[in-house]
Amino acid sequence: MNSCPNIARKEVRKRLMIGYVSLFVTIITIIYTVLFDQNNLRFLVFFPAIVATVTFFEVLDRTCIVYAYLGIKNMGDKHQREREVDSLKVQRFQSFKIIIKAIVATSLITGIVYLV
Repeated sequence: MNSCPNIARKEVRKRLMIGYVSLFVTIITIIYTVLFDQNNLRFLVFFPAIVATVTFFEVLDRTCIVYAYLGIKNMGDKHQREREVDSLKVQRFQSFKIIIKAIVATSLITGIVYLV
């Protein structure tokens, strides 16, 4: 079992909105630090970028990292407990992968901003 989604369309749309807002804030932060030569503030790019990457990876995998940890599914109007142990293991492993991918991607983004 490669994927076991724990969020539905409404939650995906909410995460996309958060991701796009965070991406916008990331771009504004990059522009500000580069244009105004704020080398000592370039680390600030990491924070909105981590929010953006986590939410976009959650959308791609349709797995909420918090819900996976708590053993919850939100596939409709209300939250449900995940009853299948195998599904919960897959969700938790997916959430771990999302965190690792987000940290790597955000570190690369922050590193590129430092080099610019």
